[in-house]
Amino acid sequence: MKQKQFPVMAMVAIVTCVLVVAGCDSCDGNDDWTGLDATVSFVPLAASFPSATINFSPSAALPARVTYILRDNRTPQNSWNSASGFNGQVNVSNYANVNGDVTFTQTFYLNGVEITGANSKRTVVVNVVHVSYTEFNNITSNTGSVTLKWP
Repeated sequence: MKQKQFPVMAMVAIVTCVLVVAGCDSCDGNDDWTGLDATVSFVPLAASFPSATINFSPSAALPARVTYILRDNRTPQNSWNSASGFNGQVNVSNYANVNGDVTFTQTFYLNGVEITGANSKRTVVVNVVHVSYTEFNNITSNTGSVTLKWP
């Protein structure tokens, strides 16, 4: 919810009223969020498999102030942050000499605070194959769209 204060002249006194606007598609940094309810869908992970890249991008712009961090289950762990300019694409070069499944978890944040709740994270398992070169071979599982609710 977006709130703005407007002075109102009543007789001789000044009264401050609060105007509450539902949504907040164009909130600036000084406004307060009081609610979020959005379903996020994604572009296809790849045009076809095998592939040298996979794409974790949402199919439409995320709601205002929502970002995500993508992490894998490798040691050391790779992570990418949409707030830092990550474009959603992961290159197989990060997985040279890997043979097997790699699990990616996409976690969403509102103003830097993790959005929790049912179906709020996306998990994708991709099979990586290394022979004389490395490729994302196929998708083992994909939870698909996510539901983001706040609070």
